[in-house]
Amino acid sequence: MTEKPKKKKAILSKSTFIKGLQCTKALYLHKNRYFLRDPLSLEQLARFSRGTNVGVYAHNLFPGGVDASPKTHFQMAQSVVKTAGLIQQSDVNVIYEAAFEFEDVIVALDILYRENGKWKAVEVKSSRGISDTYRWDAALQYYVITGSGIELEDFSIAYINQDYKRQGPVDAHGLFQMESLMDEVMQKQAEIGQKIQELKEVAQLKSSPPIPIGIHCNEPYPCDFQGHCWKKVSPDSVFLLEGIGEEQKFEWHHSGIGSVTDLPAEVVKENNLGLQVKSIINNEVIVDKPVLSAFLQTTGTAGVFQTFVFAPVIPFCDHTSPYQPLPMGVGISPTDNFAPAVSLESYASFSLEAAVSNMLKVTGEFDSLWVLDVSKIGGLLDSCRSLFPAMEKDLEKLSFKLKDLLTPLKEEMIVYPGLKMPLSAERILKHFGAKSILSDNKCMIPEQADALFQKLLSAPEVENNPETEALIKAFMLSKTENNYRLLQLWRSFTK
Repeated sequence: MTEKPKKKKAILSKSTFIKGLQCTKALYLHKNRYFLRDPLSLEQLARFSRGTNVGVYAHNLFPGGVDASPKTHFQMAQSVVKTAGLIQQSDVNVIYEAAFEFEDVIVALDILYRENGKWKAVEVKSSRGISDTYRWDAALQYYVITGSGIELEDFSIAYINQDYKRQGPVDAHGLFQMESLMDEVMQKQAEIGQKIQELKEVAQLKSSPPIPIGIHCNEPYPCDFQGHCWKKVSPDSVFLLEGIGEEQKFEWHHSGIGSVTDLPAEVVKENNLGLQVKSIINNEVIVDKPVLSAFLQTTGTAGVFQTFVFAPVIPFCDHTSPYQPLPMGVGISPTDNFAPAVSLESYASFSLEAAVSNMLKVTGEFDSLWVLDVSKIGGLLDSCRSLFPAMEKDLEKLSFKLKDLLTPLKEEMIVYPGLKMPLSAERILKHFGAKSILSDNKCMIPEQADALFQKLLSAPEVENNPETEALIKAFMLSKTENNYRLLQLWRSFTK
């Protein structure tokens, strides 16, 4: 028996097309040198999971559909065949994850539905707006879908309505906003066809295109080949400088200023970079001891305070909006004697009012509270004030107690450039060579704790929930202790 010829694998997908738009070198490396790829960050993995969950919930916009998604990402070709069969069935009017292939490009659409005999497309996004990337994404999908033989009467994006407030059961039609991009999609079709051919040629090159590093390395997304492309950047490069825009840094870099030592003296003076340059060149921490000492002084009882929040895309409580930060627990310790206490709110009988009251109760005995990033906690307190006006005065008092552990870095009381954003106590401690502790779940980050708590809320009777709760509490304890260690590190610099 002769073997069935294997179907040629698609060269491009939605994700690789967008990657190629951002940087053709990244596309080439992804297709041909995948082993050079940086590991996905935990923040990126958390965002992918969030987007998937929202996509599934959006099925409520067009209920009763048939799922055409493959068992694994590697079986997309099977999904294309399944989709084609479903489209031919007169009793199927809604298809989820419909897949199409045309000109060696394969795409999966979140929702394909038939209305008055005409097919319409909907792509679902977990964001609160439509980015340029999403517009290119839509134009590519339209090109492939219509090229494969399916006429589309409309193409829309469904994204999160940030003004939606939950009242009773979640209303999918209130949670999502629908916006047609049909006119814009049509205008991009010729350009899409041209881009597809260009990017297919790039993917099949024998060597990577000579694209220098630039703004595109992080826009619209952080590239996952930076470890490879940036390996020749000087360890004392201008990219270590704070307070300088990325465009300016790249302009210096491409003009031959590989190190901060190459910066003209007038540039250093004009941009007030003297301390940073000195710190980088000498690889030393520069401390303004009098100013730092004055800043660290507190009166009365002081504590280290850590809030833990969850911010569900799909509002969990009445009167809350998508992504609104809500308290799920707190960690606190006196500053003069480390005695941490963490409190995780009940997932079996969660009460938002009780969570806010508990936060006020555990902080009430302190006159000042050291926190990491006042702006984030300020956002949580603003959220709580809007929900519980009766607690507004107490929440206002709490906000006046907060002192930011990031201030010494932001105001150059301590100078040691090279920290990567976003800043965390763990990252700062490591940067300065100080030890931090890790929770039992060593990979956990705030976004994961958020996701785990939401999982507990959605299924409070699951058997292994106590183990999950213990993991979250261990994470909370480690974050609280690391904030305490950071305060002690700052204190040590004044001696």
